[in-house]
Amino acid sequence: MSIITFIRGKLSNDLYIQVWENRLKISSIQSKEVYDQEPLMAIETKSNGEKLVFDIGSSCKNLDHRKYKIVNPFSHPRVLLGDFYVAEKIVQHAVKEIHKNRYIAPAPRVIFQPMEKTEGGLSAVEERAFRELCMGAGAREVLIYLGDELSLYNLDFNTIKQEQLTN
Repeated sequence: MSIITFIRGKLSNDLYIQVWENRLKISSIQSKEVYDQEPLMAIETKSNGEKLVFDIGSSCKNLDHRKYKIVNPFSHPRVLLGDFYVAEKIVQHAVKEIHKNRYIAPAPRVIFQPMEKTEGGLSAVEERAFRELCMGAGAREVLIYLGDELSLYNLDFNTIKQEQLTN
């Protein structure tokens, strides 16, 4: 780990990311600040074919669907993650929102919990995709967690990590 990543990590909060098909909830374990939105992205296609992100979040539902393509990257009939690129951009945006008052880009430790479509566990491909999704949003360490929803008020990254190592 570089010294810059170490410093960014010290200035970041640990995050608990929960994903449902129609909800993205990111909670700061230390500050208890929460980002809770629908995982939607509005994409505008310019006349020259260039695609631009116009908006992210629940407000996308109110936009003109003829002018903007509204994408939910977690809406797929078989798996939770259907569009990696859009999901990564939405998670990056949400992580920045949680750390919006910071001058240095965050490098949080993340507990990532898919909240649905986990019957039979996750495949190695799904686990890697979720891990890379968080790393692309700036995470320096990611734990994939399956199980009951965790309580934010007694949640500790190191405890969850230790439990995973002993199982």
